[in-house]
Parts: sequence; C-alpha cells; structure tokens
Amino acid sequence: MKKTAALMAVLCIIPFALFAKGDYGTPGEFLNWGAGARSLAMGKAFTALADDPSAIYYNPAGLALQNPIQIALQHVFLFEDTMYDFGAATYPISGIGTFGFGYVRLGSMNFDARDEQWTDLGKFDIADQAFILSYGREITGWLAFGLNLKVINQSNFEASATGFGIDTGVIWSPSNYISFGLSVINALPPTSLKLIETAETYPVILKGGIALKLFGDRVMPAMDVEQEFGGRDFKFRLGIDIYPFQQLALRAGLDETEVAFGAGFFWRPVRLDYAIGFGDLGFSNRLTLTFAFGGFDINLTADPKIFSPVGTRRTTTVSIYAETKYPIEEWELNVLNEDGDVVRSYSGNEKPPKFVTWDGKDDRGLPVSDGEYKCVMKVKDKTGRTLESNTESVKISSSIPMQPGTIQLEE
Repeated sequence: MKKTAALMAVLCIIPFALFAKGDYGTPGEFLNWGAGARSLAMGKAFTALADDPSAIYYNPAGLALQNPIQIALQHVFLFEDTMYDFGAATYPISGIGTFGFGYVRLGSMNFDARDEQWTDLGKFDIADQAFILSYGREITGWLAFGLNLKVINQSNFEASATGFGIDTGVIWSPSNYISFGLSVINALPPTSLKLIETAETYPVILKGGIALKLFGDRVMPAMDVEQEFGGRDFKFRLGIDIYPFQQLALRAGLDETEVAFGAGFFWRPVRLDYAIGFGDLGFSNRLTLTFAFGGFDINLTADPKIFSPVGTRRTTTVSIYAETKYPIEEWELNVLNEDGDVVRSYSGNEKPPKFVTWDGKDDRGLPVSDGEYKCVMKVKDKTGRTLESNTESVKISSSIPMQPGTIQLEE
C-alpha cells in the first residue's frame, strides 16, 4: 500500500505506532521493542534470567551462564511494510567466557519522496539498526558480568548517521533457586547520531530483575523494573515460564504496552518459540528459531539402544560428550533399572573417556534381567559445580536372535 508523507512526519510514524505508550519519541526506542519470542511472551521480564541468545539484548551477563553454541533468528511483520528483525549467535570458550554477536533492525519500506513542490522523487526506506558485540564471564560461581559494544545506524531518505555505545550488566545467583539481574543500557550513550541538524542523545536506562527457578527449573516466574534517566515513567514487568513436559514450555507476561502469551517446542538441537501480544494496536505474532549445538554440555548417546548379552549384539557403547567451562575433577556414570536402583557404575577423576561399553552385567559381574535401563552421568568441575547429562535409555531383550545361522534347541 502506498504511503505519502513528508520527511519529518515519517520520522514519527514508526515510533508512534509501535510504542503507543511510554517510549515514542525516545532516541533508540527501537531497542526497547524486545528480542526473542520467549522473552516477549514473558512480558520482557528477562533481566535476571537471560539464559538464551537474547541475553545480548537484555543483559549480556547472561551469556556467561550459557553452555551450548547457539544461533537465534527472528523476523516479524508489523504493519504497512514495516518489519522487525533480530538475530544472535553465542560462542562459549572454556576458561575465557562467552562471546556473542547480535543484530537488531526496525525498518519500513516504500515511502513516497516529495520535494517542496510535491514533485515525485521516487521511493525510499527508513531504518534503525544495531550491531552488537557482546562478552560475558563468570567472576565467581555466583556472580557474572557482561558488556556490549554496539554500533547504531540510522538511515532516512538520503541522510544517514552512525554512533557507538556501551551496555553493561551483572547477574547474581546466590542459590540454584533465585537470581538477581541488573543492566545499564547506554551506560556510554551512542554519540554522533545526527541525521540532519539535531544530534540525538540516547538516554541511560537502568533495569533490575529477579527470577525464581522452582521444581527443578520447571517453573520460572520473573519480574523486572525499569527506569530511564530523563523523565520517562517507571516500568514494571511480569512473566512466567512453565515446563509441563521436557519438550514443551508455556508462557505468559505483562508489560507497559501489552499482555502476552506464548509457547516453546524443543526438538534437540532445535527450539521453536512463539509469542502473541495484545496491545492498543491489536495483536502481533512473533516467532523465533534457535539452534543449539556443541559448546559446554554433558551428553550421552547409546548404540545400539537394544541389545542382548546372549544375542548377536552383546554390548552397547555409550558415547560421552563432556565439555565444561572449567576442568572436570570427578565423574560418575550410572546405569539404573526401572526402579531407579543403580545396577552398574563407572567413575573416575579428571576428564571422562569418550565412551563406555556396558555388557549387560551389574557391578558384581552378574547378568541383569531383561528390561529398560537408563544411563545418567554427573561431573564435578574444579569450582565444585555439579553438572548432569541427559538421560539415555537402553533396553536388554533376550528375544533378540543369537548368532546368525544358529538354532536354539529346546530341552
């Protein structure tokens, strides 16, 4: 649909429509819209949680608490050829910290350009975008620090401006059940952003948050508060992330602009997050696709998953991927029966082997009965932190045929 507007009027169209409450007219307001469908479904109450790639946007200290290599992508159609994009990648390095890169863009296309005589000068686009280089590191086992270096670019018709700024943040986790977050957006405000005559001054924004991790991280309520230094209203945000099943998350949130709901679906190594927000301008849909692989993780894979000590496949090999931020001092791999009792245990010091072979016998050397068994590994690093692997299931079945060509005689 065609849009005809004077240059100065265009500058106000996107901010007014997107931020019908509170933020319109503020320099850098496109960085207040939110990033990632998961956090948007939680009302943007993410400062103390910040445990996915959108930490680059909310609180870079959260990068230090993440383990795998991750890539997140989001594209949102808003209105009138207006689109919002967010992308992020994180890369943890043992003993150094986690690096991240993010990209944010809010743009609108196909505006009609006119001069003072209303002569048609063709079409033009307007866009605000940010390139963000992030770093997060644990200072101690309970305190993490993060830093963003961001490059802001604005373009409108034939004018363009670029500036540089810094964000910073910390996350304090006194226990496994609670964390506190603090971030300072524009701690060093971007400078030299002047499209025509007047330079924009980005405000310093202080965000604080608290998040709980209950019932084994299955229920995570969060709350954020935000205050901009410059006279803007105090903001209050609430959100909750619930995992009724390991592969499914349900979310809800509330902030100063909308009420939001969402869900997350997990198919390792892919996570699909969806959010829908209801505000003054109606509703909008958001979708984020996240890939997680490698990095810091404890992962077990068994092959074959069904075997028999009296059949052709008499053992199973459990492959071990064990990469942690700090050197491993102890490890233990347990095989549990259907009652949860340990029937076979392997353990050692320092880094575990790349695989363990189980022959279907218990610690006394006696064959175990047919049934399903679960393999779980725990490791402890030099900081004293204990990490647990996924649960890998294997099955022993004596009905599997014996050696090819043999005949089992009945007595």
